[in-house]
Amino acid sequence: MRRIILFFISVGVSPVVLAQGQQGYPDPGQTGLPGIEQQAMPAVKRQVPKGQEIAAMLLASDSGRYFLYEAGKLSPAFIRHFMPTGYNTVKIDYGSHNGKFIPAQDATADRTFTFSTEGKTNIGKTDLWGSFNYQRIVEDSTRFRHQTRYNPSTPYYYGSPAYVSYRRALYQTNVGLSHYFFNNHLPVLAGVNYRIGNHFSVNDPRGSINDYQFTLNGGTGYSLGKKFTATIDGYYGYGSEVVNIAYKNASYGESTVYPDYVNYVINGYAEPNPRLTNRNYRTRFRRNGAGFSLIYKDKSFGMLAATAKRIKEKQFYYYRSDGGFDTLAHYHLTSTKANVLWSKKRFAASFAYEALKGEDLQIVYKANNYQYRSKSYTFRALYTGRSMNYGLTLNSNSEERMDGITGNYVQYEHISIQPNIGWNYTTKNKDHWGADFALHYTQSVHPFIYTTSVNVSYFTHQVIEYDYYYNAASSAGGKFSLQYTKHFKGFYAGLKGTVAYTAAFNESTLVLDGAMKPGKDRAYGNIALQFYF
Repeated sequence: MRRIILFFISVGVSPVVLAQGQQGYPDPGQTGLPGIEQQAMPAVKRQVPKGQEIAAMLLASDSGRYFLYEAGKLSPAFIRHFMPTGYNTVKIDYGSHNGKFIPAQDATADRTFTFSTEGKTNIGKTDLWGSFNYQRIVEDSTRFRHQTRYNPSTPYYYGSPAYVSYRRALYQTNVGLSHYFFNNHLPVLAGVNYRIGNHFSVNDPRGSINDYQFTLNGGTGYSLGKKFTATIDGYYGYGSEVVNIAYKNASYGESTVYPDYVNYVINGYAEPNPRLTNRNYRTRFRRNGAGFSLIYKDKSFGMLAATAKRIKEKQFYYYRSDGGFDTLAHYHLTSTKANVLWSKKRFAASFAYEALKGEDLQIVYKANNYQYRSKSYTFRALYTGRSMNYGLTLNSNSEERMDGITGNYVQYEHISIQPNIGWNYTTKNKDHWGADFALHYTQSVHPFIYTTSVNVSYFTHQVIEYDYYYNAASSAGGKFSLQYTKHFKGFYAGLKGTVAYTAAFNESTLVLDGAMKPGKDRAYGNIALQFYF
C-alpha cells in the first residue's frame, strides 16, 4: 500500500496529463527481435494554417516533428529543444497476439488493454514532461517462466513445463524536467521513472509476483543559447521483486510424480533442480551510472543531438525465513546505450546502439557460472513530403548465453530491414485521414548451439533447443494501419486500427533429438482510441 500511495503522489506532482502512450505501431508480428524502433503515426506537414489547429494535432500530424518529440524522451536535456509546449494526449487501446512463432518462454497468445496519457508544459522557465501508463495483460500458455518480463536475462527464476495463464497489471510513470539558470547558460535536469507490477497465474503451478522499480537521474552542464548545449548526467535506482509459487492441487507440488507440474529453480543455463518446498524468494535491485547529452543546431547543417549512458545494476536473490536470510545468487548487469540523431527540414535520421553484459555469482561454487551478452545496432531514416512520408529501419542484433558448469552455449545474430510508406490527408473541416504500410524481413546469421549430453531433460529440449530453432529461422511479414481523426472544438479524437503478420521460413535442418520446435507464424491486431487536446 505504501508503494501504491507513493506512486500516485509521484503522478500527482505533475500538472500536465501524464502518460506513456505513443502513436507508434506495434512490433511487426512480435518477432521477438530487440532494437527495432517503433514507427510514428504516418503523417506529413500540416496542410492548414497554424491558427486553425491545436498544437497537439499539429505535432501528431507531422512525422518529422513527432520523430523529434519521441527523441526528446531520451534525455531531460532534449525536452526544451524537441518537445513543443501544449502537446497532450490520452490513448485507450486493445491489442492481441496469436501464433506459435515465439521464443520458448513467451505466451502463445496474449491480450492487452492499455490506458496512457502524456503531455508537456511550462511552469515559468521550467520545461516539464510527464507520462502515465496502465496495462492489463492476459497471457495464455506461458511455460518455464514465473517472471515479470522486466528482467529477461536473469539467471535465477522459477519455472515448470506446464502451460499456465498469467494475469499482469502494470503501472508506470515518467517525469522529466529542465530549468536554465544564469541567463540560460546553466541547465539543471532531472528525471524520474517509477514502475509497479502485479503478476499471477490462474492455474497450477500458481505463480505470484509483486515488483517495483524506481530510477532517478539528474544532471547539469553548459548552454550557449539555442545553438549548443552539453550536459552530464547521473543515475541512481533501486527495486524489488517478491516471488511465490503455490498449488491448488497440493499433490502436484509435493513430489515429482507429476513431472509437468514440478516447480524448478533455474540457476544458470542448464537443467534446473526441483524446488518442492520453500517455493519463494526475493530479489533486491541496486543500480547507478552516468551519461552525457549534446545538442548542436545550425541553419545550414540542421540539428545534431547525441546521448549516451552506462548503468551498472546489482541483483541479489535471497530467501527470507524465521532463521534469517539465505543468499541464493548474485547477478551483475551492465547496460550501455547510445543514440545519435540528425534532422533538417523534411529529413531525419537516427542511430541507436545498445549492449547488455550480465554475469552471475554461483553461491555453491563461489565463482561466475552464467554469462549473458547482447548487442543491437539500429539505423532509421525518415523523409516527410507534403502528402506522403517514407521510412527505412535497419537493425542488427546478437545474443549469447553460456553456462560454465555444463558448457551449454548458444549464439544468435539477426539482420532486419523494414521499409514503410505513409499517407495523410487533411479535409476542409480539419479532419485527418492516415494510412501506413510496412514490410519487414529478418535474416538469421550463423546460429550456434552446444548442449551437454549429460542430464538432458525438459529445460534443454523445451527451452534451450526450442529457442535455437526459433532464432535460427528467418522471417518476413507486414503490417497495415488506418486512422481517422475528427476535429472537435478544442480537441481531436481519432480511431486507429492495426494488423500485422509474420511468417517463418528457412528453418534450421540441424536435428536435435527430443527438441520442441516453434510454430510457423504470428499475427497481431490492435484498435486504439486517441484524443489530442
